[in-house]
Amino acid sequence: MRRKPREKRPFSLKYVPVATDGGPDQVLTIENHTEVSVLPTLAFTPISVYGHELPHVVTQTVNGSHLGGPLLPAGGTLRDILRFDGPGSRQVRGVRVELAAVEEIDHPALEQDTRSVMIDLEQKATDEPADFWGIGLVNPNSFGVTVRVSLLEFEERERDFPRQVVDVVTLQEDVDLASVSNHVIWLPEDVRGQFHEVVHHLRQPTYA
Repeated sequence: MRRKPREKRPFSLKYVPVATDGGPDQVLTIENHTEVSVLPTLAFTPISVYGHELPHVVTQTVNGSHLGGPLLPAGGTLRDILRFDGPGSRQVRGVRVELAAVEEIDHPALEQDTRSVMIDLEQKATDEPADFWGIGLVNPNSFGVTVRVSLLEFEERERDFPRQVVDVVTLQEDVDLASVSNHVIWLPEDVRGQFHEVVHHLRQPTYA
């Protein structure tokens, strides 16, 4: 007797408290296995290394997925970085994630992922804050997209604790990227060398 194959869930979630590839810690990835683009709103319950809930810890996200707004394209991926505050925040080693709401929207599936990178004066990718003079944005798709861009500053590493975001500066205006295009945004002098990472996420289109 053949077993009936399990139906794939419409969304899957993965949380990595400490990165092993040199990237940011406390990264949440949500994958959309449907053919519909959505605006998800997520709810979080922080968990200790022993599996206990930490009720006094407040969870926030860099891209705002706890508030709704970031766009998760059909068949695509949304990444967000979590920050934990309050008594017990240093004990967080996991998180229980629930989809509090999902709004379907009309947006095409991405052909390829959009990208954002830190660049130096020669417009070459860099991971050194001192050389971080600008933001490079790439849209390899055959249609325009709208992205929201944020600069992140991280705390100094303390023992084996996850490294938390201590400051987030989000560009005042969302950026409209034309089809198959590159775009450069130069940073003001007063913020150069301050930030360690640039991130972006898709928003509902504002382009014509």
